[in-house]
Amino acid sequence: MRRPARGMALLFTLIALTVMLLGALSLIRAQDVGLLQAGQFGQRRDLVNQAERGFAQARLLLASGALSSETARQSALGAANYSARRLDSNAQGIPNLLLSDAAFTAAGMTGADLVDSASGVTVRWVIDRLCLAEGDVLATACALDRTDLDSASDDRYRLVKTEVRAVLRVSVRATGPRGTQAFFQMTLTR
Repeated sequence: MRRPARGMALLFTLIALTVMLLGALSLIRAQDVGLLQAGQFGQRRDLVNQAERGFAQARLLLASGALSSETARQSALGAANYSARRLDSNAQGIPNLLLSDAAFTAAGMTGADLVDSASGVTVRWVIDRLCLAEGDVLATACALDRTDLDSASDDRYRLVKTEVRAVLRVSVRATGPRGTQAFFQMTLTR
């Protein structure tokens, strides 16, 4: 008569425990990755919200600040981070001035960054007029927005009254903790 092997149950139990341990470790690691991704998503969302402060500053300068008149927008104004000509950009359309602090300083941009010390976010903006040169707005050298000033509903009675304005591009760089950067843009006319 043959005796059953002793210890086989122990061996199978140890193998089962090892498999369960590896499964638990992989679950913990997956949870860590999920938390990391959630943190990055939250940080990105905060940068989007913080970048709105840069757009608000640009709108304020254009509406009632140093850039509120067409005459003021005909030449560069470094104190308002403004260029009266289109800035050189990378392949994604981001002005090179926002990509490099040295280029920003070399271009004479002296407008203060918006710093939120509580969250560690710094917002920098530039405004550039989409024209090839400073000075008057020319149809051959500027991206233009034409606004029809006549409100007649029938074209037979419509007068030819249009206002031509240069398109302005506002670009914002939001730099967050650990050097995270996000870039945003909008165009507008004044």
